[in-house]
Amino acid sequence: MPRTSPLLRFLSQGTLPPINDGESASLLVAEARAAGVQCRLAINLEKDGKLRSLGDSLAEQMSGAITQANEFKREVQRELVHIEHALSRIDAPAILLKGAAYALLDLPPAEGRLFSDIDVLVPVKHIAQAEAALMLGGWSTGKLSDYDQRYYRQWAHEIPPMIHHRRGTTIDLHHSLVMPTCRLRVDSEAMIAAAIPSGLGKWYRLRDEDMVLHAAAHLLMNSEFHRGLRDLWDIDLLYRHFDANTSGFATRLFSRAQQVGLQGILEHTLVLTKKVFGTPVPDDILPKANDLVLRILARSISTRHPDTRPSGQNTADALLAIREMYLRLPWRLLLVHLSHKAATFFSPTEPVETKTAA
Repeated sequence: MPRTSPLLRFLSQGTLPPINDGESASLLVAEARAAGVQCRLAINLEKDGKLRSLGDSLAEQMSGAITQANEFKREVQRELVHIEHALSRIDAPAILLKGAAYALLDLPPAEGRLFSDIDVLVPVKHIAQAEAALMLGGWSTGKLSDYDQRYYRQWAHEIPPMIHHRRGTTIDLHHSLVMPTCRLRVDSEAMIAAAIPSGLGKWYRLRDEDMVLHAAAHLLMNSEFHRGLRDLWDIDLLYRHFDANTSGFATRLFSRAQQVGLQGILEHTLVLTKKVFGTPVPDDILPKANDLVLRILARSISTRHPDTRPSGQNTADALLAIREMYLRLPWRLLLVHLSHKAATFFSPTEPVETKTAA
């Protein structure tokens, strides 16, 4: 039976293990590391003056995580300068998404958030120009199989990942916020058209409501839940920040979700954030949902440590991977994709590629 999670207790109640309970403190740090939130947890504890309550050894580990997070943030800022310079060759808005956007705008989720690639979106009519400009700047797509090239170029919402030949940094260049083949009718074009200048160089950003909605869609419509708790925490922090600075934000957010086809996604997401973090969403606008999908999501978007992860998490992950494929592709394309995956799995040789299509 899974142990009680010190991490989930801290996230929901702000409670740390007792000073003399070194085992629980070690488990808290291990859980945070497994969930990808060690740096953020360390920064929060340092701000509250609680870092030393973990004990000297763990406090030193967490101080190292803070140093890592601060250096990473500086590296992201430097890389954004390089990307901005490369994209200055095209006359099109360049929208930063997710972690890079949080870092540029210095939003609360940027604190202690580590990520592997920088997500940039340009309108679809400018995607070829943007790719060419980035190639001149030193980025290129790796060698993929013909099928994966087709997957990215014809079906996906992004081109293949572009890696810088010298610095090794990765850009995911998007032209849509969701797969164009997606079964959910999400008005990605409206969200892109509503993007506004960031006030920081060439970069554009999504509207506040759309930033929350995109984060929710990215979390719930994918199947990469090894960082699900971190991403859910992002959404909690975004909601709290925008709600504190914008009158009637909750009403505007739900109205916008309905307009762009993400109402169900938003409701599920905020039910989860409220359960885990106590996100201050008004009860009168948040349905009391507890359907099967929500229960499966709750198991996957949780602690990943082997001592505290909920029972059935592997099964939940598998079910959500199937759900992701179902949401992404209509039946004809889904059958083609699954046939290719089956043929690849049983093939005696593996194709040369950098990042396999999902």
